[in-house]
Amino acid sequence: MYNYKNYLCFSISELLRRYSKEELQTKFNDFSCQKNKEIELFIKNNSISFSLKHQSVSYIIFDTTVNRVVAYFALSIKPIRFDINTLSNTALKRLERISEVDLIDNTITPSAYLIAQLGKSDDAQIDINDIFYFLDNNIIDIQNACGGVIEFLESENNDKLIALYQNRGFKIFNIRKSKSGEERKLVQMYRLI
Repeated sequence: MYNYKNYLCFSISELLRRYSKEELQTKFNDFSCQKNKEIELFIKNNSISFSLKHQSVSYIIFDTTVNRVVAYFALSIKPIRFDINTLSNTALKRLERISEVDLIDNTITPSAYLIAQLGKSDDAQIDINDIFYFLDNNIIDIQNACGGVIEFLESENNDKLIALYQNRGFKIFNIRKSKSGEERKLVQMYRLI
């Protein structure tokens, strides 16, 4: 658990040691994200089961002034493939130590921390910097426990979101089509840590 300003951050795994699935599920009832319903649906329908299956671990951010969940993020570990030509020499050297390199395809595939979900409730007053305070500290804890030098995320192809992540040190390395069958594109971004 982390405590910062008037917020508390807990992993769902940690909360499941204190509450039943049903009790925990009620904490998400007021969470609403009209801008991106996928964010809302994940916390309400998948966050607990994904944590129980160790598929990803969700962290909820609780605002003590309004006594409810106002934001969350989910972390996982996943291999990610880069075209070697898209990386700087510095990044390539750091990644070579923890990656599979394919000189035929000219790719490098490190295991990375995936920021699988990141969102806040519509009426939440929490700032993105406060969310990243919790996210970054949890990544550091994981990194200190088991190593790792890179994290990545996939963002909607939205200039405002991309700029927000770039201001936090993320760099674009690929744009891909969504697997959901929709014609939307996802911007893949990474950050060395």
